[in-house]
Amino acid sequence: MGKKGTRLFQKETNSFESSRNIVELEVLESRRHLRQKVNELIRLGTNPSASTEEIQRHLSLSLTRFGSQLSSQLLRSLNRDDPQERQSIVWLLILLNDTQTIAPLRHILLDKRLPRSIRLSASLALAGMGATAETNENYRRNPLYAIS
Repeated sequence: MGKKGTRLFQKETNSFESSRNIVELEVLESRRHLRQKVNELIRLGTNPSASTEEIQRHLSLSLTRFGSQLSSQLLRSLNRDDPQERQSIVWLLILLNDTQTIAPLRHILLDKRLPRSIRLSASLALAGMGATAETNENYRRNPLYAIS
């Protein structure tokens, strides 16, 4: 009688583990979709025929689907060898203009263990977002005017 009771309990544990595996698989699938979407955005950013409006539209759709995970994945993607892809990521970060990315970008900028090209990309993203002391200081002293 005692063995039957433990056998039933083991079945319940196994069904819980299999359901947990399904959840883990869904999380992995969601992360895979996020990486694919970021790679698609990077390719779109390197495409010279893509307009800024089109990139912003895709970025906005991705932001509504993935939320803050999108900017985190873009920050992780900054560590690439291809300079055109890094330039595209910087452009996407500037267009996204997420204030939550400022602190990680500053951390990347100051990390001497990272390659200089990646630190420079982080610096360019910060400058494009207007999040550096130099851009704020120069703007206050000498406002920029468009000449038509």
